[in-house]
Amino acid sequence: MELSPDRKKKFDEVLKRYPVKRSAILPLLHMIQDQEGWLSSEALQYAASLLDLTPAQVHDAATYYTMYRFKPEGRHHLEFCTNLSCALYGADELIAETCRRLGVKEGETTADGNFTVHRVECLAACGGGPAVQVDGRWVENVRPADLDAILSGKLTRRPFPWPKSPGEAVLLRNVWKENSASIDVYKAGGGYAKLKDWLSMKPEDIIETVKKSNLRGRGGAGFPTGMKWGFLPKDSPKPRYLLVNADESEPGTFKDRLIIENDPHQLIEASVVSAHAIRSKVCYIYIRGEFHEGIEILEKAVAEAYAAGYAGKNILGTGVDVDVYVHGGAGAYECGEETALIESLEGKRGQPRLKPPFPATNGVYNCPTIVNNVETIACVALILDRGADWFAAQGTEKNGGPKLYCVSGHVKRPGTYEAPMGKITLRQLIYDAGYGGGIREGHKLRAVVPGGSSTPVLTDTEIDVAMDFDSIAKAGSMLGSAGTIVMDDSTCMVWMARKLTYFYKHESCGKCSPCREGTGWMLRLLDRIEEGAGRERDLDILWNVCDSIAGKTLCPFGDAAIAPPQSTLKKFRDEYEYHVREKGCWRRVAKTFVEAKALAAQPVNAR
Repeated sequence: MELSPDRKKKFDEVLKRYPVKRSAILPLLHMIQDQEGWLSSEALQYAASLLDLTPAQVHDAATYYTMYRFKPEGRHHLEFCTNLSCALYGADELIAETCRRLGVKEGETTADGNFTVHRVECLAACGGGPAVQVDGRWVENVRPADLDAILSGKLTRRPFPWPKSPGEAVLLRNVWKENSASIDVYKAGGGYAKLKDWLSMKPEDIIETVKKSNLRGRGGAGFPTGMKWGFLPKDSPKPRYLLVNADESEPGTFKDRLIIENDPHQLIEASVVSAHAIRSKVCYIYIRGEFHEGIEILEKAVAEAYAAGYAGKNILGTGVDVDVYVHGGAGAYECGEETALIESLEGKRGQPRLKPPFPATNGVYNCPTIVNNVETIACVALILDRGADWFAAQGTEKNGGPKLYCVSGHVKRPGTYEAPMGKITLRQLIYDAGYGGGIREGHKLRAVVPGGSSTPVLTDTEIDVAMDFDSIAKAGSMLGSAGTIVMDDSTCMVWMARKLTYFYKHESCGKCSPCREGTGWMLRLLDRIEEGAGRERDLDILWNVCDSIAGKTLCPFGDAAIAPPQSTLKKFRDEYEYHVREKGCWRRVAKTFVEAKALAAQPVNAR
């Protein structure tokens, strides 16, 4: 096989973006799959010949990622997100009904070759669940009544209608404007107006300004951004790199997608000035492969920025050179970890590296590297525009700036909202009319995941806590990515832990045995308990397995994976005990656990 002339031309252009050919492996495999429909042995051999690699090296990388297909499939792909937020909206029932109508099982292709149905993990469409990607296009808030239109080809795209935040929109100031992704709309709102001034600043002055602002990383760890930039070696002769982490894969998190799709130029301008601050001439925006529309939008915006002189060589006559490239992933949650992202960008399996050395000294291509989240980078231009003091005052002590909070699950008004960091409580985020709007009618709050699936749950009595890194930590959880998932009293906590543990088992990179084997043990135990075959000792075994994973893996994935079962077992143990004692989930017999317990307390002949 060979690439078509147009694709071969595009590949030759892509190849120039990287100092080593191997980095082009994911883009090349996407091009081949788009052309051929799947990746045959012949296709992998062809890719190897273009990259000066062995077929085994290409196969090793390709088989790690979930988006590549190694057998022919249908002309159209229906990919149903079935992770927690979408599952709370009925995603499992939706995919089951779709398979019933088409006469196939999950993963199968219809007899006429028209549809292949896949169950996939979180698509960052948590507010618009259940979410389905139809040939890579968003169809959100799907209900069974929509299936006829989807299967007939009448409904092929319906993105989430993002609700507005109360108060002043700063980070989100452009996202609701008509044609907000265009450069003209961005410039009309003041975009790029100060870029020349910022690029004329000394890099060290920008870093000091960012330090003063109290900006902490928005990707989950909350590490001070200016301090991180300051770790770069001052005397290294090697080139420096800025990697923007747009691999938004944490269940419950859908904030970066809003910026990428609705205000890409904000990200590009901030990336250029951030690259200048760390003396980098190259910025790669590593975006998750499932963001098909986001990739198209970003690539168009980058082309507009180059054409207008806002990226590339000698930007606006300042003598500053910054090339910005969009690099699409291929389906791997682990690539959200900075060293796994680096490995993936280098064309390898996205598995974490041992630290130290840290990316600041030995990152991509063994050069000094900074990896920052999309929202973090977007804040940099805001800090320079309004000042470090203003930014710091927007938050609380050591938690500066406006923050994007995601709310999904059993609330009336799911969405991504902006508020000053820590000046809104979890209760307000859930109940205030301008935010989550409260719990759906006829139900009460049961539990909340405050910062994405990797953070321990909080109960209904623990939500009077400020939404900043330090306050949530004191409450026994983490702010993380601020991906808040709300569950009402119809939710079984064992089912919830099982759902998220399946995700972590599915997404484990397999490098560390505690995580690779431990997630499987957790899932088997939860399967047994939820299905009514659990034993009393299984609860202690489950706790011990979690303890055997905690702190024993190369990256934080292991600690993330144990958060759902460990925190629910700690706070809802009576629910686990009910499953063991009553040989199954309480949802078989009651609408809430309170009802189920009352029913179980009655004499057998009175039930």
